[in-house]
Amino acid sequence: MHHGPPTRDENRIPTRTDKNVRAALAALIVSILSLQSSAAAPSPVVLSGPEVVKLNWGTRALQAADIDGDGLRDIVVINNDRATIDILYQRKPGLASDGMPRALSQNRWEPVIEDSRFRKDSVVAGITVFDLAVGDLNGDGLADLAYTGAAQALTLRFQQKDGSWTERRIADAPAANQLVGSLKIIDLDRDGHNELVYLGQKELAIFRRLSGDRFGPPERHVLPDDNSHGLEFCDINGDGLTDIIYLCGNPRATMRVRLQTASGQFGPELAYEIKPSRCTLQVLAQSAGGRPASFAMAQDGTGQLEEFALKPQPSEPGSPPPMRPRVFSPRPGAKAPFAFASGNFTGAEAGPDIAVSDPDGAQVLLYPRQPDGGFTGAEKFPSLAEGRAIAAGDWDGDGRDELFVGSAREQAVGVARFADGRFSYPQPLPVAGRPIDLAFGDIAGDGRGILAVLMEDGGRRRIELWVRRSDDGAERLKTIEITGLKTDPRALRLVDANQDGLMDIAVFTPLDSMRLFTQNADTTLEFAEASAAAGFRRGLVDKLEASAFTVADIDGDGRAEMVVSSGGFARALRLGGGNDALTIVDQFNAAPGADITAALVLPGPGGDSDGDSARPLVVLYDRKAGEFQILRAGREGGVYAPAGSIKTGRIDIIGAEVIPRKGGAPESFVFGKDRFWWLPADKPDLAPATLGTHTTDLPEVSYADVIAGDLNNDGQLEIVCVDPVKNLIEVLARETDDRWKSMLHFKVFETDEHFQGRGGASFEPRETVIADVTGDGKNDLILLVHDRVLVYPQD
Repeated sequence: MHHGPPTRDENRIPTRTDKNVRAALAALIVSILSLQSSAAAPSPVVLSGPEVVKLNWGTRALQAADIDGDGLRDIVVINNDRATIDILYQRKPGLASDGMPRALSQNRWEPVIEDSRFRKDSVVAGITVFDLAVGDLNGDGLADLAYTGAAQALTLRFQQKDGSWTERRIADAPAANQLVGSLKIIDLDRDGHNELVYLGQKELAIFRRLSGDRFGPPERHVLPDDNSHGLEFCDINGDGLTDIIYLCGNPRATMRVRLQTASGQFGPELAYEIKPSRCTLQVLAQSAGGRPASFAMAQDGTGQLEEFALKPQPSEPGSPPPMRPRVFSPRPGAKAPFAFASGNFTGAEAGPDIAVSDPDGAQVLLYPRQPDGGFTGAEKFPSLAEGRAIAAGDWDGDGRDELFVGSAREQAVGVARFADGRFSYPQPLPVAGRPIDLAFGDIAGDGRGILAVLMEDGGRRRIELWVRRSDDGAERLKTIEITGLKTDPRALRLVDANQDGLMDIAVFTPLDSMRLFTQNADTTLEFAEASAAAGFRRGLVDKLEASAFTVADIDGDGRAEMVVSSGGFARALRLGGGNDALTIVDQFNAAPGADITAALVLPGPGGDSDGDSARPLVVLYDRKAGEFQILRAGREGGVYAPAGSIKTGRIDIIGAEVIPRKGGAPESFVFGKDRFWWLPADKPDLAPATLGTHTTDLPEVSYADVIAGDLNNDGQLEIVCVDPVKNLIEVLARETDDRWKSMLHFKVFETDEHFQGRGGASFEPRETVIADVTGDGKNDLILLVHDRVLVYPQD
């Protein structure tokens, strides 16, 4: 051993050959701090080491995997200083070293700081790499590599039998997320073949292998919010299927979940409100046998360890239905608002499908109803350019709905039919002018479906009513002129405003009051403008947006009222009496300070409640707070008052509706400019529940990362807690009372304040893995610190 003067290294890591650092002696042989054990106490945790491998400073994405198939786990890490993927192959015990390189420096002495347990090799990436995943991608039994990077979003490296690597760049990949933990290889559907799961900047993509090295187009799920990270997997709801979890640094709820369906696809995004976390969630238990899924994290605000579970939310008599939005985002980066229509396009018995017109993309997206009643990803079909108007209805009387799309740019209205698994291209109807909006319904009351088209043509605004002819052509039945407008209207809705059994037409124009055209009960399709009457009370619907308008039976007489939202309340209106005046049926005041932009009216909860359980629930969306306010009616016909609220996040609403379901509870939809929410009343819900927290006894220590793994070979999970500011590790074990107990702690390195050379990252250790990399069948602790990998073998 060389006995020269000790080096003045900024970050002194104790090693087998460096005996000059007495202050860090605890890191050489790490063992339990207290030997006061009993039969009920956790097993001791004893670690030795560290064994040190020196690499480069620009390392990240530390992983452990058996690369060469010898049954021993190796260490894999990105090395961006060399634009390589570095592999530390674990040597079999007793295998002689082939001459490990030594770290040399011309301006100072440094001891030998490498151990010969590992053999170094590299795979050249040639780019700056963001994240890395290791696993068998082509089913040949050999470990392959997948990585994301700056120059190309996704690259696959397939290992050959001779140890060489072939390269395949995947062009059809979303923009890469630059955070570690965004790329994973896992058998999602448990069919024996791995999938590649990719959490990008704007999309979650799942790549499934077709055969050999060939992968099909990715299954894409648009992320509703930016800053998603921390990809993990867990059975959340106990159905035996692997679900996807990630976090999101967005004001909306932090924890995001996508449930896997029986068909192996993934549904919409669910968001759960947990405390912000400093690290990726650690899965402690899957949901099984009535036990909820549980997780650990480091709280952002306190640095405490928190353990929480997602528990089923009990449905109590008189309680409102679950109101947690299931969030769909049709396409990332769209500038023009989407348009939505619900209809039975595919013939599914479980409920209507959802069609979305994407004006920017000249396409229609279809969310078909699944056999289990849910939705998964969207199917895309070409459509009219800038198709901003959309409606659904049974045009040809075959029992299935057709889709109508209107484009002002193309001055066309087309009808698309769903057959042979796709929408046909919209076939034009003989309209002339710029279609602004569409609506479909039994307007005449004779069972015929009629299409209402809101038009602009040469400065004239009108409503045209069209019906299908027997020869599959179209006939215009009626034209209703709209006069006195200063600007083009934006939308129309069909509503029985005066409750006479015939559909009337409401028209919405910016900075103007709602126009209402009522149908004459004595003459088919003859309309008069009720809103032009002197006593109409235009102030009740002044500057009303179509998004704030819906219909619902408020008073239980079997006839729907108009429900309009404005400011801090919503009102139920009807057109009553012979004077064509709007009448307020009821008013629903939100909590003070709210900004109500939409209302949903749901059936009464029944059972025991604090109010009249037979009367409907009124759910108001408060845009300012990003929440639903739930209003109940007081007993014996009393007024509605807030009875609770549910955080939902923000949505720029363009419409909301409640759809009855045959033989089931109704479902609600809230449609927004860039997303839509599905709220099924009969789907069970989960809710986060804190199981416990742990605060360290160590002074001025605050956890920033937690990693779960078995570090004492007792079959139970321990938790390694990292304070990267203090450069400290603390290991916790669970006691019989389910509390966490500190088993040991140690400082990874000492800092020399006089050192002026290159420093590491602000937070070290920056990555931690628990895995067996010493070949003894017991997990070890592996740290990535500065330019080194440290291995603490389990004794």
